[in-house]
Amino acid sequence: MQYSVIIPAHNESANIENQVREFITNLPCEVAEVLKEVILVENGSSDGTLGACQRLGRSYPDMIRVCTIPNGSYGEAIKHGMLVSRGTHLSILECDFLDATFVARSIAIFRANQAQLIVGSKRHPESFDGRPLKRRVLTALYNHVFLRVCIGYPGTDTHGLKSIEAGCARKLCEVALTTDEIFQTEIVLLAWRLGDKIEEIPVNISEVRAAPVTVFRRVPKVLNTVRELQRSLKRFAARSLP
Repeated sequence: MQYSVIIPAHNESANIENQVREFITNLPCEVAEVLKEVILVENGSSDGTLGACQRLGRSYPDMIRVCTIPNGSYGEAIKHGMLVSRGTHLSILECDFLDATFVARSIAIFRANQAQLIVGSKRHPESFDGRPLKRRVLTALYNHVFLRVCIGYPGTDTHGLKSIEAGCARKLCEVALTTDEIFQTEIVLLAWRLGDKIEEIPVNISEVRAAPVTVFRRVPKVLNTVRELQRSLKRFAARSLP
């Protein structure tokens, strides 16, 4: 097994260097022994994020790869990282949530051949979600009302941390239609529709900085994303709830 970690970075100059250095310094042995690369994908930042990423690349030349794309798009950033990754398996993390425990648990699941895609679910019964109430409510409504009721997806969460077999990741990139933040939900739903084995594991999350997009700006987007997701899923046979 060779492992890639992908970290999208947009306007993260204040935090990314300390967060990434701490992540690499404190890797569990089971992660350190298989980690091939950490891919930082800077996307359309208007601050010093690219420079911070390049400094990290110089500090860890055998570990960190720096990519940059012109658009400030979370979805395009993770897609780019997935496509250029060189590992047999990969995890998608977030600058403010570099969870090495999630990566270690993912590695164990992959080694046991228990899943092709792993979702770190904030809605898992064993998870701790320390984000503000408004964000927790929006997550619950989005996953239950829009994804479960409108689309029929049986999982509890699609946003946030994910781990994927490299072959599965490339297949999902090829068939996905969306970009921007909705891409991370689409690839989970496509994996479900295509019959890939998905496993959810709990995460412990606390907000270390304010969300880059406010709840009120997210709501109008949510109302439009269901139609885009339904358009994508129509291409494949529906799956029934268990």
